[in-house]
Amino acid sequence: MTILTAIGGMMLTVVGYFLKSTMDDLKSVKLLTYETKNKLDILQNDHINKHANLTDKFDELKQALNELTKELKELNKKSR
Repeated sequence: MTILTAIGGMMLTVVGYFLKSTMDDLKSVKLLTYETKNKLDILQNDHINKHANLTDKFDELKQALNELTKELKELNKKSR
């Protein structure tokens, strides 16, 4: 029985070692996942803000172009 107990203890120690190693790896992967998700959220917010800002600038440009077109038409009418 003593030999079986020793072998069982050694097997349990080996399994425990690999289990601990696997759990440590999982913890590091979990931390990396959280960091990556936070960075992705920041990039998404930045992209949304830049897109909204760009859309606003295009709207302003379109409005200015429309006003300029109207003024040019009025100037053409006056010059005739």
